[in-house]
Amino acid sequence: MHESNSLEKLPSAVVLRDDLDTDLLMADLAALSDSEFWALQRSFKDGAVVEESDVDWKVLPLRAPGGDLQRTDPGGPGRDRFADTPLMAKAPYLGRVLSELGTELRSVRLMALAPGVAVEEHSDTPLGLLYGYVRLHIPLVTNPGAVLVLDGVEQRWQPGTLWYGDFERPHSLRNTGDRTRIHLVADCAINDELLSLFPSSFRAELPTSDIAYYRPEVPLTPRELAEFGCRFAMPSSFMEWGVPVVDDRESLLTAEVSAEDDGLVLRVEGHEPVELLHLGAGEFRLLGWSEERLLRLDLFDDDPRVELATRRGRRRQVVRRPAHRLAAV
Repeated sequence: MHESNSLEKLPSAVVLRDDLDTDLLMADLAALSDSEFWALQRSFKDGAVVEESDVDWKVLPLRAPGGDLQRTDPGGPGRDRFADTPLMAKAPYLGRVLSELGTELRSVRLMALAPGVAVEEHSDTPLGLLYGYVRLHIPLVTNPGAVLVLDGVEQRWQPGTLWYGDFERPHSLRNTGDRTRIHLVADCAINDELLSLFPSSFRAELPTSDIAYYRPEVPLTPRELAEFGCRFAMPSSFMEWGVPVVDDRESLLTAEVSAEDDGLVLRVEGHEPVELLHLGAGEFRLLGWSEERLLRLDLFDDDPRVELATRRGRRRQVVRRPAHRLAAV
């Protein structure tokens, strides 16, 4: 259970657009429906599939880590940047609608819930305005028995619309109808252009200091990349996605940051490597992740150290550890 936050008094869902062309939506869906790449939704952790849906809830990825058609999960920290899969080219209208959002996209998936299937209540975290990315839905096919229950409220979103939902709140799905429910689901970075689509009444109540606005990557020169090389002991909690970092000195892991392939890579004992994206002033986020988790490499004085932070809105939890600089090559 999360602590209360400043967004809880806002609606759990709002419509952002209601003017989408349903004929063009159906044309795109028809071009994609027979794809051989529909597969059960999966979760992904440390470079491997760790869980597959046990109900008939299938996914067709239009954008995924590395543009991989096998990745039906929403992605996570790693070394693969999000990219369109070959299927995105078959959906030109959906692609146009997504480009009009004016922000960076993470995963984009068609998600199909079969008749007679229900998904039990759960929460998607860390995801939402407090973390830097929101999940948007474009309904494509539905029926009166296809219901999303979001924070206790039944939602029956219709084709032709674009919706925001606060999916960190408890939600469940059921399809008691006789037709598969299909939505496009897109995870999008938060910026002013995206927020301009929200109703003015919603924006007026937004606590701006709690919103994790998107910050673009600030590239480093090859020389700078080498200068940020270091080794340190990391609390294991920092590598547990969605869990606040704590200074647990009984569970320290060996961690190293090094320059590889024109980027910086974080390697942590027992985990797959993760690329670091520079946000400025020696602060980094994890590739494939939001600013929910940040590293600051303060290496250039007499007391080199690493700052490991986890964030939920304006609340930050920080652990500092001494670091050993690696010799720049």
